[in-house]
Amino acid sequence: MKKQELATGIVHYVFDAEPGKYFASSVTAIVSGNKAILIDAAYDFQIPKILEDLTSNHIEIENIIITHFHDDHMQGLKVLPKVPVYGSRYFQDTLDKWTKKEEHIFFTPSFVVYEPLTLSFGEHTLTLIPFPGHSLCGLLVNIDNKFIHIADELMFSPDGVPLLPISDGKDMQRHIDSLHRLENYGDFTLIPSHGSVFSAENLDDEIKNRITYLNAVLESKGTINYEDATKDCTCTFLHSEWHRGNCVSI
Repeated sequence: MKKQELATGIVHYVFDAEPGKYFASSVTAIVSGNKAILIDAAYDFQIPKILEDLTSNHIEIENIIITHFHDDHMQGLKVLPKVPVYGSRYFQDTLDKWTKKEEHIFFTPSFVVYEPLTLSFGEHTLTLIPFPGHSLCGLLVNIDNKFIHIADELMFSPDGVPLLPISDGKDMQRHIDSLHRLENYGDFTLIPSHGSVFSAENLDDEIKNRITYLNAVLESKGTINYEDATKDCTCTFLHSEWHRGNCVSI
């Protein structure tokens, strides 16, 4: 696990990818004094490393924000201290789709976000922004009007190489629409849930490549091969094997 302080009180933890893979989770901690708000909770086998680091610095977790209710963002809630959790109004739709009913109790948020919600936390200001895209229950988090946590709208390897977007065929147009909306955040430093923090000077190209790919898949109704779907992209995506899943889902 790598730990990077992006600014005073903003800490980004990035876990290592599994051998032979490039997909790795991350968690962002917003720290004020001896308290912290976590953005996402990773997997239950990963989050204890962050908890250990915070505890060693005498920092307690006060709140947790779940950017969307997929396993790699929320399973850590099973082992973290029971603190208030913020999540999208559409959390139940995602839990019903992907999670066993008997496990919903672990992941149901304490506070449901219906519209942009601003939290004051010491010297920090966080705004939780409903952002259906990759997932219906997506939330963006504006941190101090300097950083924007973009969840899985754009994904990268730990060293910053683009990962192929993952999108359920039934919701692919929603993901495309969300990428267009992401263009509004060109003044921010972007924090993805998977990969390195990056400056907005590269944002337009990152967005364009993913829209180009997703549009090609959608327009072909899932019949296009990976090479043709990416021929107009200016990057090479890692995890091209995900392409089949994107096509099958349509």
